[in-house]
Amino acid sequence: MSKLKEAIDLFNEVSFMATEIFHKKGSAYDVFEQISPQQVSLIKILSLSGACSPGHLAMVQQVHKSAISNRLKKLLEKDLVKWVESDGDKRTKLVQITDDGEAVLQQAEEAIYDRFCGLFEHIKEEDVETFIRIFTDVKEQLKKGEKEI
Repeated sequence: MSKLKEAIDLFNEVSFMATEIFHKKGSAYDVFEQISPQQVSLIKILSLSGACSPGHLAMVQQVHKSAISNRLKKLLEKDLVKWVESDGDKRTKLVQITDDGEAVLQQAEEAIYDRFCGLFEHIKEEDVETFIRIFTDVKEQLKKGEKEI
């Protein structure tokens, strides 16, 4: 189990360092002049999970609801997200990414990929395939665990 802990810790450290480096160096990409990294993360969550409540977004981003409210306000003003009614309860409003939001998310992801793709040129194809296989398996295990909750 210590090797697994080492792998998880290393993944978290690399993720943190990559985010920090990306934003310290500044971005030559126009997309980051109109949207913050936290807003990109929020619309990525919406893109992956579909419409959800501000409370859920706060939990996933591990921030206070007031921070989510501020981010949503800015994203709503830019028409990157919109309010929709919940299927189950018409009184409940959910947030959903818009087509413009999907387009901005794609631009942001391309900018991030462009910034970091050079770091991975030395990695062998079979190692990339192993990484994909492992994270696909982890994703499936998480989905199974989510159904059991």
